[in-house]
Amino acid sequence: MTIAEFGILSTILAAWLGACFGSFSNVLIYRLPRDLSVVGPRSFCPSCEKTVSWYDNIPLLSWLILRGRCRNCSAPFSVRYLLVEIAGAVCVLASIWRFGWTLDGLSASFFLIILLDIAMIDWEHMIIPHTLTVGGMVIGSVLSLFGNPALPSAMLGAAVGAGSILVVSYGYKLVRGVVGMGGGDVMLMAMVGVFLGPWGVPAVLFGGALFGTLYALTVGRGNLGGGAKLPFGTFLAAAAAVVLFFGGDIFTWYLSRF
Repeated sequence: MTIAEFGILSTILAAWLGACFGSFSNVLIYRLPRDLSVVGPRSFCPSCEKTVSWYDNIPLLSWLILRGRCRNCSAPFSVRYLLVEIAGAVCVLASIWRFGWTLDGLSASFFLIILLDIAMIDWEHMIIPHTLTVGGMVIGSVLSLFGNPALPSAMLGAAVGAGSILVVSYGYKLVRGVVGMGGGDVMLMAMVGVFLGPWGVPAVLFGGALFGTLYALTVGRGNLGGGAKLPFGTFLAAAAAVVLFFGGDIFTWYLSRF
């Protein structure tokens, strides 16, 4: 679908809505790993701790106008803030392009934004806050009352998602003597199951393992260390996004090989 087919106004609206979500994502990404409240105080500069005025907190525009610096102390803001807002815009725009202004489009938007937050936090801190996964499960469950997957499929998906990680984790413990994955991964896959249903779980696990292996091989220059720690939640989040948009096409292509 092109911008002309989708409509310029719809494109701008979806992108702006996503950028606003991305702006709040920056709050979650910074505060949740530090056990800070996400509802107060208002956004502040990490350097001078001065409150950021509303006109300096406009998604996308403020960072560009201020050239990525604090108005009060001129300390630089990480370009990550801008990139996360852009990523938020892309998440919502892609969801609405793919599913339209429908409940499925709204569900996909929420799912992708939550996955973005989880991927960023796990990449930097190697943790997956339950605030995001439990909140995501609640949102997904409510939306499943009216859309796809239906509530029974969403609940089964949550059980399959959490159960599969528990099986893999304790199987790894039996072999190597340590637990392979933490509770955050369990909750993440339960949330994935709510949004994608039980059939999406194996595809996400496979994709996450593939992405993680490719990353380990690239960083390790071809060597896979058994004790190496990876932000597996980041790779699972990326795989979940791929399955959301292309899972059906990939499954059809796979079956056509036989």
